[in-house]
Amino acid sequence: MRSRYTAHVVHDTRYLDRTYLPTAKLAPSGDVAPPATKWVKLVINRHDAQVRPGVSHVDFSAHFTENGTAGVMHEKSEFELIDGRWFFTRTLRQGPAPVVAAAKVGRNDPCPCGSGKKYKKCCG
Repeated sequence: MRSRYTAHVVHDTRYLDRTYLPTAKLAPSGDVAPPATKWVKLVINRHDAQVRPGVSHVDFSAHFTENGTAGVMHEKSEFELIDGRWFFTRTLRQGPAPVVAAAKVGRNDPCPCGSGKKYKKCCG
């Protein structure tokens, strides 16, 4: 993940192609003019190692400036380990992680008021 971010910073499209599973076996792409995006900082929010054998997930925020405006790209990506090298395989989610609300109290759960009764017989 970090090496791919660095490749974005220095505009190394050949490295990006070699570490992206669908393009890893293709001929290298030509160099392109550097984009107006300047990458500033990478923050790894969460790393789920070995989701299944040889596959990991990385949730990250990449900070950038573009035409003088600051921004943040949030993404969760999947990487696969093949012959000792990690390859980016796909984007799982773009944007910040969804907010998970507190679990609802079930009808037969103990009442959260502390009465000792079931929720349905007390505050429900």
